[in-house]
Amino acid sequence: MILACRERLVEFPRRPLVMGIVNINADSFSGDGDLDVGRALLQAREMVRQGADIIDVGGESARTNREAISEDEEIDRVLPFIQGFNKITQSEKWDLRDAVQVSPPLLSMNTWRPAVAEALLAEGGDILNDMSALPDDRNARIAAASGAALLIMHSVGEPKVPHRHVLYENVMKVLATFFDEKIALAQSAGLKASQLILDPGIEFAKQLG
Repeated sequence: MILACRERLVEFPRRPLVMGIVNINADSFSGDGDLDVGRALLQAREMVRQGADIIDVGGESARTNREAISEDEEIDRVLPFIQGFNKITQSEKWDLRDAVQVSPPLLSMNTWRPAVAEALLAEGGDILNDMSALPDDRNARIAAASGAALLIMHSVGEPKVPHRHVLYENVMKVLATFFDEKIALAQSAGLKASQLILDPGIEFAKQLG
């Protein structure tokens, strides 16, 4: 199996890929967000030193008790990080933990807005991490045009809106049907199977019972 991200290929079987998450916001649910891009880049460096193969960066918290920020604000938060990340990758060496670690690390952009995805992927990046549950093919087409991989996350309804009412008789059956439909949508937009990553969306529109 192969994961294709622009011109880069990650071959499997191999040890699982480790993703480090960098939140460029002040209201991250995990409490580690930081609006300072310099500190965010230092955090990414440390994650790579500890073994991260992928750095996933986002400018907006997924918390549903916070208002959505504007597209321009999201771009202004994340774009300088991508530029700094690219500069490090082009001019410096990453401090790696082991010989099989992906180097340079893959860069993943966590966003659900097509305008933001297009602006960020124009600057670089390997993966579009779409938390919108792919309601249409716009983000798939943007990923296909750039050559980036697309992560499709299962959820219900719009992001930034709580969906605590959603319950399932058989959540695995629902996930299987959902991903069959979204894979077909993504492939019709020009993506290959090797460019798709599936995320069950734990805690997104799912309740314990």
